[in-house]
Amino acid sequence: MSAGFFASASAQDLARSVVGSWRLVSHTVTTAGTTFDSHSALLQQRPCAAKIRYNIGADGTYRLDASASDCDEKYKSAQQKLYAKTKWKLDGNKITTSSTNFAVGQTYSASISGSRMTWIGTEGQGTLVFER
Repeated sequence: MSAGFFASASAQDLARSVVGSWRLVSHTVTTAGTTFDSHSALLQQRPCAAKIRYNIGADGTYRLDASASDCDEKYKSAQQKLYAKTKWKLDGNKITTSSTNFAVGQTYSASISGSRMTWIGTEGQGTLVFER
């Protein structure tokens, strides 16, 4: 079998694997030689955000679900509205999210190990780590 077949099979496996409900556990960014976990900082201010889920649908939707969090309604509504039109697509191991039907978007190198998914930004947006 050709290498193309394996690359295609691997991409299909990754596409199936990313589908599901995920919880963000860290978002690290390095600027000026300093690494900072913005998600950890958010949790210090809003511990309720630890219960927010990111739902990646087989239909190409990418939604934030704050319904099970203990966050106030205004915060829940604002966060969910930010993701109301977001879609995702995969090209090899590159996952792109966009709320503008891919006119613009954020692209990451995606990998999954066990119950953990890691997205490494391709344009300096940092590293996102999710858990099932």
